[in-house]
Amino acid sequence: MMFKKYWRSTFYKSLAILICAITSVLAQSPSQQIKSTLEQFPAETQISVAYTSNGEDVFKGFKKTQQSIVSEENSTQLFQIGSISKVFTSIILANLQLNNKVKLNQDISKLAIFDTLFNQPITLKSLANHTSGLPRLPSNFAESAFKNQSNPYLNYRDKELFTYLKTDLKLKDSSYQYSNLGTGLLGFTLEYLTKQSYEDLLQNYVVKPLSMPNTTSKPKSMTNVIKGLDAKGELTSYWTFDALKGVGDIFSTAEDLLVFSKKIIEKSDPAINLSLKQTHQINNRQAIGLGWHILETNAGFTWYWHNGAVGGFTSTIVVNPETNKAVVVLSNVSAYHKDMQKIDKLCFDIMIGLENN
Repeated sequence: MMFKKYWRSTFYKSLAILICAITSVLAQSPSQQIKSTLEQFPAETQISVAYTSNGEDVFKGFKKTQQSIVSEENSTQLFQIGSISKVFTSIILANLQLNNKVKLNQDISKLAIFDTLFNQPITLKSLANHTSGLPRLPSNFAESAFKNQSNPYLNYRDKELFTYLKTDLKLKDSSYQYSNLGTGLLGFTLEYLTKQSYEDLLQNYVVKPLSMPNTTSKPKSMTNVIKGLDAKGELTSYWTFDALKGVGDIFSTAEDLLVFSKKIIEKSDPAINLSLKQTHQINNRQAIGLGWHILETNAGFTWYWHNGAVGGFTSTIVVNPETNKAVVVLSNVSAYHKDMQKIDKLCFDIMIGLENN
């Protein structure tokens, strides 16, 4: 099944692209890089890029038609951002910690809702930094996903989650293992602890305080949402999340995500600052904060990075507070497209070009 292959490989392929990123000055301008990338994808593909460098904000949008590549004003249009949502789930956690509503080291195995389900402690922090020992996905996920392969999270509800936790939960050691289940369980637990919906948590702790008005898990109207494409360039479903909302439920714009990136550079928001602090060392080139992956580039820079990929969209964000630079790339390139990692490469190449100039 196609989705099994995607879930196993997407994140790690993108990470490999970044770690091996070139450090020489790139000959192409960002616009040329975007157009060159678009050439490799089907007609109707759109890319929306936003970046900031030394106080200057730039937005560039392009669309591939049947005949050519044309400029497209898409910086305020919504794209589904997939696993970049994990960063915002972790910032919700950071806010709740700072407001003394939860503790990062709080053991969820002691919560009444999870009574006797876990045979070892699992902290909120370990769910945010992928060290909980939980697998990438629950063992009964494929059965639910197979019911609707174009919208695989739709049928994975509370019932399926608790069936897995009660009957087939297997925890590994506390070393790093990227886990959609872990972040999904984090979002579920924060909803339970606060008695608020994921959308309310997102609005109260991210959207309103950070001035990101278009960011949401529940678009009020789909007229401003870019249409997602499958691997063949045909229209496909938006992914809908139920029990595991914290994994990838959010829609956002290049404009909002650039505002967010600048907050990171400014270091003015305590919850963002907490999310950026290293919580676990993965290897000599990679660490993790809360949600964020912290990467040492070949040029010696420290980048805060995450990407996202769902059935109809691929996205990437990278920020370097030290050099006051950030790049956001949103696209309606399918997670299942064979060249989807080139969206990550585009983001990395633009960032490298900014840092080399």
